Amino acid sequence: MWYYSAKVLSKCWNWRLHWRSAVSKLRKSPSYFRLGNMAHPKCHISQKQQNIFSGCCVIVCGCQNPIHAGIVVMSEVQQVLWGLIPAAGKGSRAVPYTENQHKALLNINGVPNIERIITIMRDDLAITDIVIVIGHLGEQIQRQLGDGERLRVRLHYVVNDALEKGWAWSVLLAKKYISTYFCVMLCDESYLSSNHAGLLRAPWQDALFTCAGLKVDDENLIKRNYAITEKDGYLQSLIEKPNTIVNDIMGSGTFLCSPEIFAFIELAFERHKAAIDFVSLLNDLLQAGERGRFFQLAGTYVNINDRDSLALARYHDRDLHFANNRKALLIYAEGDEESIAFTLERYRETALFDEIFVVLPDSSVIQRRASDAGAQLIVCPAGCVLYGEKLRYALQRIQADIVVLTEADYSFSARDVAKLFAYLRDADMVIGTRTTRQLIEQGSTMRGAVRIAHTALGKLVEMLWWDREARFTDTGCTLRAFWRSTWDAIAPDLNAKGPAFSVEMMIACLDTRLRVLEIPVNYFNRSTSQIRAYRNPKAFWEFLLLIFKKRFKAFDR
Repeated sequence: MWYYSAKVLSKCWNWRLHWRSAVSKLRKSPSYFRLGNMAHPKCHISQKQQNIFSGCCVIVCGCQNPIHAGIVVMSEVQQVLWGLIPAAGKGSRAVPYTENQHKALLNINGVPNIERIITIMRDDLAITDIVIVIGHLGEQIQRQLGDGERLRVRLHYVVNDALEKGWAWSVLLAKKYISTYFCVMLCDESYLSSNHAGLLRAPWQDALFTCAGLKVDDENLIKRNYAITEKDGYLQSLIEKPNTIVNDIMGSGTFLCSPEIFAFIELAFERHKAAIDFVSLLNDLLQAGERGRFFQLAGTYVNINDRDSLALARYHDRDLHFANNRKALLIYAEGDEESIAFTLERYRETALFDEIFVVLPDSSVIQRRASDAGAQLIVCPAGCVLYGEKLRYALQRIQADIVVLTEADYSFSARDVAKLFAYLRDADMVIGTRTTRQLIEQGSTMRGAVRIAHTALGKLVEMLWWDREARFTDTGCTLRAFWRSTWDAIAPDLNAKGPAFSVEMMIACLDTRLRVLEIPVNYFNRSTSQIRAYRNPKAFWEFLLLIFKKRFKAFDR
């Protein structure tokens, strides 16, 4: 079998007629074989390749017929589709998130978005070879992805040193690797529950390129991306950032292209040395008579180009999987809380948790009681006795997707967990505040000077990290919920051993540009163990000192 590059065809003056004429003649030849027709005994094409390329390629077996010259053919060992991810741009619109991190590595709940794109290519499109065009902060992408073995693909890197030419230039740079049909997906777009697998069954073989788009009900989304007009599955026009909207179809960054597209891009750059917009180039080709197909995407799509769109992409992913996320409750105990069984029963009644843990010091009078009440015990080693170090020890041993922290003496109402979960879809961590007076139980010590002190510390954090847009009225509330990915991101920056660990978690999230939301929660007059251990002037100064140390350290960075 032989493989011929599409470059041969692109050099023909009337190559489309040549193609149609040659195929017509070839169909009459006994050596002709078309995928999906297994009549030829010498051809051994996998069923998956037949399904993917049914009716689009020609296999030539042991035949010297001259009409085969210039025909794109593919052997059974040739890669069916290649992938191409342009990832050279600076991501200027996503600043400050992309000041020191490449936009492709912005994570969606712990997974860099570029890895999610690779997963779609691998699982939905059967792609195993992917070209990634890198430029700005490209070494970060290479360190993260390596050669692709971890993701079960082969990655090939190309460096784009001419970012001013736009990402059409990145597509052209991939030419040295790609000589067959390929799928382009942009690294800053998030897809959830998409139907990319349907591209393999779509009739794109008769077109120079296929654009994937989806129906939206917000015209502003189309204005920020590009508009598609189509008729009977064929593209009529592609308008980048249109002023006038004529339908509800928004274009996405998914394209399936013939390798012949490289010749057109080369020609465009020969005529225009400056930047070329890829979508506008495709529209010019449509208007010049080239054929383009339309594929309608399903699922949820987000173009990640600023803070709000990043938060939206994370929200959609969290909301989709929330019911199936494993949830754990971690109850902090000083070791002498006699009401531990009552606390466990109240939280278990919510039926919100898959696992309930109690973290205890190595010497505790309630260990048996907590175990009999059905909790899993995490017993700290000798010497690990303070609030922060015990929680850090426990959190390193919990693998749940979502973790809720609370106290063993039932200082917080179990019904407030539902409130934490409601906001957690929109945040990386949700913390309670004990300073809403209507929710503070009568007789509680969270009043007067104590309440003012916590509020003052919360406002100090809010002011010193003003650009993070957080709002705090409490720094010592131990009722909070966060994602496992949040803990993984902030854990290396947590060093406080005592009660200041609670505010250190908040600050670490802000430093990592994670979203922290504060909500009012009920606070009961039960926290005797915690009050005895930590409600004193020493704790206040510990909080204050840590806040200033973290802020000055951030300035140094």
